[in-house]
Amino acid sequence: MAVEAEIDRLPIDLLAHIFVLITSFTDLAQVSSVCRKWRKGVTQSLGGRHNLSFAGCKMDDVSTARLVRHAYSLKELDISRSRWGCQISDNGLYQISLAKCVSNLTSISLWGMTGVTDKGVAHLMSLCLSLQIIVHT
Repeated sequence: MAVEAEIDRLPIDLLAHIFVLITSFTDLAQVSSVCRKWRKGVTQSLGGRHNLSFAGCKMDDVSTARLVRHAYSLKELDISRSRWGCQISDNGLYQISLAKCVSNLTSISLWGMTGVTDKGVAHLMSLCLSLQIIVHT
């Protein structure tokens, strides 16, 4: 007879609440690789976040867009250049613009993004109906 570990008895909602407290995306990636239940908890925790900051993270178009798509309650997005060189491009902004949360974004920071042009910013801004603040230089 298999014995269930105490941690396995935690409901997904409680795991998601715990995972919201983890701010490091590296740590979240490691947590999501533990098991399917934890991966689901990480995904659910992203859904409840109101702000995401990738400042200080080495992110690319695909991974950034994937995380933003899961953050359906998102209001503030910071994908500013980090010291490691964030690699977001216009293609990444296009992928981000497909996320359901985009119309609710009130703040976006794209400071120092060398791969982003005015065309990519204009496309994203055209879909951000609640946008109040944009930082882009």
